[in-house]
Amino acid sequence: MGLHLAVGTDERAYLVIGGEVAVAVEEIGTPIEPVERVTYLTSSWLRPDCPRREELFEEWLDYLWPTPELRAVGGEELGLPGRGVGLRVAPPAEAGAANGLATAPANGGQLPFATRSQPGTIVYRWEPFPVSRRCRAGGSMIAAASFAAPEQERPFMPSGFAAASRLAWPSLLPACFLYALEPAADSAIECGAVGPMPDGGVKMRFPHATPTRAMIAAPAVLPPL
Repeated sequence: MGLHLAVGTDERAYLVIGGEVAVAVEEIGTPIEPVERVTYLTSSWLRPDCPRREELFEEWLDYLWPTPELRAVGGEELGLPGRGVGLRVAPPAEAGAANGLATAPANGGQLPFATRSQPGTIVYRWEPFPVSRRCRAGGSMIAAASFAAPEQERPFMPSGFAAASRLAWPSLLPACFLYALEPAADSAIECGAVGPMPDGGVKMRFPHATPTRAMIAAPAVLPPL
């Protein structure tokens, strides 16, 4: 979740993860050598007991290579094959592009069913970073074109990599940050299965900006593995 396609001023294609980190498409599948203070899986902000999570996350971002200015391609969160590597932080210009992607067109038939949320509906959204551009903790709005999964799916995704796999998320990053969302009653929802995969889960999408019944809480932190 939170994956977009972009093109840089260098004319290279990038996958932008969570509106924060860009991956050059031609680097997908290239192993990453651990670098001092940049090693992802041992990052302190991934620990459940981290007291300064957002501050340390921003510090981690500062150590990634910069990208050229990016422009968005397409208009919604994408589901693309492959895995991302070669982490690079997206520049401030990409933040505006990510916000622009919040108004997405139709999903192309991947979610062929339409329904409405009930007064007690709870859905979950797994993300790779502790700061979300689509359901920020302390806010009360789910951004348009945001994906989630129904409450019944949560037991099948106990770790970050389990969520990325079950939701067919084409990224190397585990989705370790779990947001519980309470959409307002009678909110529009599109839904369907996650592709033709035997172990895929159920996917939901909010086509419009959707208010929540309660303030969005800080995400729960799942182990990567």
